[in-house]
Amino acid sequence: MQPQNDQYAILLRLLLLGCCLIPPAFGYLPDVNIFTNYRTEVYNGIPSDIDTTPFIRIGDNYYYIEPMNKVNWFQAAGACRMMNAHLASIEDKPEMEALVKYIKTKGFKNNDYFWISGNDLGTEGAFYWLSTGRPMTYAPWNGPKQMPDNYGGNENCVHMFGTRELINDANCKILMQYICEASDPKTFKFTYIKW
Repeated sequence: MQPQNDQYAILLRLLLLGCCLIPPAFGYLPDVNIFTNYRTEVYNGIPSDIDTTPFIRIGDNYYYIEPMNKVNWFQAAGACRMMNAHLASIEDKPEMEALVKYIKTKGFKNNDYFWISGNDLGTEGAFYWLSTGRPMTYAPWNGPKQMPDNYGGNENCVHMFGTRELINDANCKILMQYICEASDPKTFKFTYIKW
């Protein structure tokens, strides 16, 4: 009985060895790189002739500004993720100025509030951008008194005002509109080169 088992073991080894050494016809790839006649270029952003709806280019970034529906901060973050984006992180004054300028042209009022990704949910008083994980170094807080004030002990999420270049901390459960920011897109260009 032992020699027969050895025969099966040898046959099995040959089959396994054969399948790995001799690739099947459909797995064969030619030695020639089919892309040698192409030049590849990578650009940041999207060419202006490509439709990015529902996102709009404002300054150097792409945003979706929710025009009507009001949701809490967590729902806003989820809605942005469903669009393969994230709540906006406004990281400098020119970005804030461009965003507020656009919002004003769309008829939003000062009492229109928009959730953005800033929060101190991890540690009270330490505000970070949810979308990047970086500290909020640009933070034009609203009001003459010390802001953020964590009023009532439960203001952990950040919103911006519709027509002012200011932000504020608020209870994450309050219903507001929101602004999503698309991730930094890349565009690839392939150019055929004749030899």
